[in-house]
Amino acid sequence: MDTIDFLKNIELFHCLDEDEIAAVISRIKTKAVQKNTQVIIAGDTSSTLYIIKEGSVNVVARNEEGKEIVLSTLRTGDIFGELSLFDDKPRSADVVTVENSVLLSLYKADFLELLSQNPKIALQVIKYLCQRIRFTNGITQNLALMDVYERLRNFLYEMATPEADDRLVINKPMTQTEIASHIGSGREIISRILSELVEGEYISIEKKIITIHKKLPKGR
Repeated sequence: MDTIDFLKNIELFHCLDEDEIAAVISRIKTKAVQKNTQVIIAGDTSSTLYIIKEGSVNVVARNEEGKEIVLSTLRTGDIFGELSLFDDKPRSADVVTVENSVLLSLYKADFLELLSQNPKIALQVIKYLCQRIRFTNGITQNLALMDVYERLRNFLYEMATPEADDRLVINKPMTQTEIASHIGSGREIISRILSELVEGEYISIEKKIITIHKKLPKGR
């Protein structure tokens, strides 16, 4: 898919006509980024918006002790880094590529010029930011109201894809530490829960690939 067709399918820009899309493209930079590259560093004062054309990234927060939690995994079509375009505050989280990715970047000055020339984009930005707030609120509620097992159960189902014989498979190899980071828990707790699920023949794990063989129990 070329960049014009790609941007037409991005919520932020789908309201624009072809000439307006062309104006956006004239300001965009395209960059191939390798896996495990830190695109944004928390505390940095850069002000660039990124759009994922190919690949995926993790948005990661860390506390003073260095413990991290993956706030979200963003994929093709998602946008990140937009907040610094408006509030001039340092970056609030790290963003790291999960796989080799292609990112489109738009500098603050160019983006603000687009806003002034295309008020329709401003409305889309407001809608997009509202969606992000709702999404963040959902994460906060999950961390506050769900216990570790519930968060792990939901995470496994969200990551899994259907295979033959009614199995669900998480095709991306994941360590226990990575899983713990995604759901805001410690590795030891995750290890214990996964072991219990393996013993109960709910799941199997081979080379860090998790297969769900039957419906995971709701309560513990």
